[in-house]
Amino acid sequence: MEKLNIKTMNNKIDIVIQGGIWPTTKDTVETYQKIPFINNVIVSTWDSEVDKINFSASKFVYSPLPEKDGGGNINYQIVSSRNGLEKCETDRVIKMRSDQTIPIEEMIRMKKFYEENIKGNEVFVLGLMGLEFPSHPYHPQDHVFWGDTEQVKEIFDIPLSNWTTYLADGREDFSKNMRSPIYLGVHKYARISEIAKQHLEDPFEYLLDNAPKRDEAFEEYSKIKDQCFKSFPPINLNWHKFGQGYPYGFYYDQGERYGSS
Repeated sequence: MEKLNIKTMNNKIDIVIQGGIWPTTKDTVETYQKIPFINNVIVSTWDSEVDKINFSASKFVYSPLPEKDGGGNINYQIVSSRNGLEKCETDRVIKMRSDQTIPIEEMIRMKKFYEENIKGNEVFVLGLMGLEFPSHPYHPQDHVFWGDTEQVKEIFDIPLSNWTTYLADGREDFSKNMRSPIYLGVHKYARISEIAKQHLEDPFEYLLDNAPKRDEAFEEYSKIKDQCFKSFPPINLNWHKFGQGYPYGFYYDQGERYGSS
């Protein structure tokens, strides 16, 4: 008898929850386990978090914490996401953070929007920086990555960051340090654009705030923006880390834009 291919079974989707274990992570996992279209709920966290686990999941993945956070904890996200995604069994995957929960009805609405609006290899995110100033090129938000499993894996199949840890209380100078979403985004865009690859290789010239040739990065970004990422319409989300929803107004004022229903 031919072996059943679980990757096409019922079009279900694995979800990877990555990051440290928060007091709310148990509820997050149990919420996603109730969603009919979710296959495995995979929790990818740190070796040091084992004693905090007080719930069941389809799979647990434990990794050593990287020595350097890479600025904005980007190395933590790269490692825990990459290792969790390796355990995925479905053609499509949802990569989530462990410090947030999206209600079931919103997840169902997001799935419908994704299926109705996917055109190629785009990965869907909560927000994508636009082309109007103030804004930032190659900048997807990192709260959700929803798409073809191989495309999502590519986002995290990148070198660890050598950028420095951010200053606290919003005091970081991004004319001298990399915005972590750009670090993820420009690596992805560089896979489809030699010009974006050039920008990746010279961030002080093209990518940092006030970079002298940032307008050239925006020019290329305007041509390829929707080939790698697309944005969901605004949703309800519980961002437990800050005790709030997703700050759409705050990010909109910075140039972030969203899909329309």
